[in-house]
Amino acid sequence: MLTKILLPHRFQKIGWLLCLPFAALLFANNYFDFSFHWLEFEVRDGVLFKDSKENFSNEIALIGVFVSLFLMAFSREKEEDEYIQKLRLDSLLVAFYANTFILIIGTLVFYGFGYLEFMGYNMFTIQLIFIGRFRWVLLKQKQTLLPI
Repeated sequence: MLTKILLPHRFQKIGWLLCLPFAALLFANNYFDFSFHWLEFEVRDGVLFKDSKENFSNEIALIGVFVSLFLMAFSREKEEDEYIQKLRLDSLLVAFYANTFILIIGTLVFYGFGYLEFMGYNMFTIQLIFIGRFRWVLLKQKQTLLPI
């Protein structure tokens, strides 16, 4: 992975700071019907029994989570070397394998609306698995180097 195409390290901190509020908003919007009234816009002509207003809290939360995970995943480390590049590549490969496996299992297990909800959560799995494995291996590597 070329380090030229990675974002500067400061974007990683921004990603971590943005992830929690947007994830909380997404959770609250999906399970408690929380929404911001100032994100309500009229997008179509009203029909007799259908409201013409649409709230974009869910879309803002989804985009915020995607962007924050992107910033966390594709920002440089403070010290970026060949080992980190190999670790990024290996973590991306593991994330892709795991996502494919989860997708196959979910397709066999979920049906109807449950499948749609599963696919909604599956949008985040590649990024989450990549970040989780990459950070976990980095932490393990730092722990093994520390006692020496």
